[in-house]
Amino acid sequence: LAAGVFGEIFRVLRPGGRFCVSDIVADQSVPNYLIHDPDKWGTCLSGALPMRDYLDGLNRAGFRGLTQEKFAPWQSIDGIHFISVTLLGYKIENGKEEGSGDVEVVFQGPFSAARDELGNEYARGVRRTVDGKTARVLGLPGYRGLFEGAVPQKDDAPVDGTDPVLPDSGPCVWTGRFALLGGPFLRAEDDDGHAYPRGEALEICSKTTNVLRHPHYAPFFGILDRAGTEAPGAEACCS
Repeated sequence: LAAGVFGEIFRVLRPGGRFCVSDIVADQSVPNYLIHDPDKWGTCLSGALPMRDYLDGLNRAGFRGLTQEKFAPWQSIDGIHFISVTLLGYKIENGKEEGSGDVEVVFQGPFSAARDELGNEYARGVRRTVDGKTARVLGLPGYRGLFEGAVPQKDDAPVDGTDPVLPDSGPCVWTGRFALLGGPFLRAEDDDGHAYPRGEALEICSKTTNVLRHPHYAPFFGILDRAGTEAPGAEACCS
């Protein structure tokens, strides 16, 4: 059902247009006993897609430059966390990517490495050549300021490289926090070797939580507290 809705929205949207949706997603797959519970139908819980599936569905429909504008934990049932999100996406203008030559771009960060929505891989500070279509995608507002050399958009701010953001020294404390990458990248890596697949909940320690709350990272992530109560907070070493 969602695939058909996303496809129809993409079809009727004008080229160059923007799509915005606020909806309820889940941090994992919703089991059948909740899907078929009529008491949950009116609360948007039974039909909630996992966040990764929601974002993947928008990409398959054709939307690019997906970004998470809002992330607000809403409700938890039997260990499944439901989240209110607002997402933005764009429909590339017809023909703009065709006939244009290759473009050299430099990924400016903040991630040490990232994969865009077309599957291209980038390392921070490394120059690489992309085709015209990719350059158009990297010029969308979702990627704004992250690439030097991408097709510019109106009112673009100057591109400045970002320095690595490293965790504090000392042991980790596990407090039940999980991070979800909300886009626009399909996958991203921080400077401490953690890889974040888009839309998948990844458990993070106290040090990584502080890193992802840094202004360079915060716009890309939602942080979820799965512990529900005060976690023990025992110190441990990360491997």
